[in-house]
Amino acid sequence: MISRWPIDSTDLEILDLLELEGPATLSYISVKLGRSKSMVWRRLANLKDMGLVGVRRVGGVTIAYRLYERVPPGFLTVGLLRASEYPYILGFTRFLKSRFVDVRIKVYDEAFKLALDLAGNRVQLAMVPLPTLILAHRLSSGRVRIAGGGSYGGAFILEGRAGEGHSTTMASTMEMCAEKTRLEGPRRYKSSGGEILRSVQEGESRYGVVWEPYASTGRRGGLKATSCDVELCCLLGAHESVVDHVNYIARALEEAITSVRREAYDVGAYANLLELPVDIVKETVGSYNYYENPPVDVIKRNWDLVKRTVVPDLSLGAII
Repeated sequence: MISRWPIDSTDLEILDLLELEGPATLSYISVKLGRSKSMVWRRLANLKDMGLVGVRRVGGVTIAYRLYERVPPGFLTVGLLRASEYPYILGFTRFLKSRFVDVRIKVYDEAFKLALDLAGNRVQLAMVPLPTLILAHRLSSGRVRIAGGGSYGGAFILEGRAGEGHSTTMASTMEMCAEKTRLEGPRRYKSSGGEILRSVQEGESRYGVVWEPYASTGRRGGLKATSCDVELCCLLGAHESVVDHVNYIARALEEAITSVRREAYDVGAYANLLELPVDIVKETVGSYNYYENPPVDVIKRNWDLVKRTVVPDLSLGAII
């Protein structure tokens, strides 16, 4: 059985209402959506924990509102996943520093968490899997858009000798792989490639869908690794707070990826940024290919799979 998603259609209704109508009381949300106050309160508490809404008490009344970070002009944070996928990121940020006062890189282990931070403007640019980027677009009420190309490849299914079902990460290329290959259930969502790897190594899951360098780490440990043929992975997403610079940002990423194709990058510096061993990053960085610009035709060709990944089919028993 698939674990319950932390976001569902009711949560999205609440976010949409707060986006369209502004701050609202708990009673008003309850009446407007035809839901009980206790249920709405549980949903608001969950959305608050994710950083998507704020909740305050005023004169004994609970008021909820959409929450977005306000970033000083010229400051920029770029988010990416801990993977061998983005050797162009250091060159990209060097280009950005000619336009912005301060540019920082934040490394994540889970695409879903990165999507939440992009939706909330805690990062302004992010290299995220397309399904996760679509989720960020939805959670931010359209404030997040595709802004540039990115990477694909490097996805593998690890197979252990015990356990049942499979482990993956939520709303990600790895989940696209699990959907495409229809891996046997139950599906277990993990918060990092390391957790997925351990799930297979320790016999909790028979299969684990991971990216490089975790696939090669598992292979070195005796696990079977089968390549997963997914044409899409991470593209550049941008929050609307940087909309005035989006054309420059897109050109900067294109130039950085072109430089990587000429092998003009420092793998050691990139591995240090990720806090991963240099030797395994050097071994696995070639597992990926790149799109200088968003691959519209590829996205269209895979659209049904992407949608199925963003909102996977769940039985009623899996979510109540």
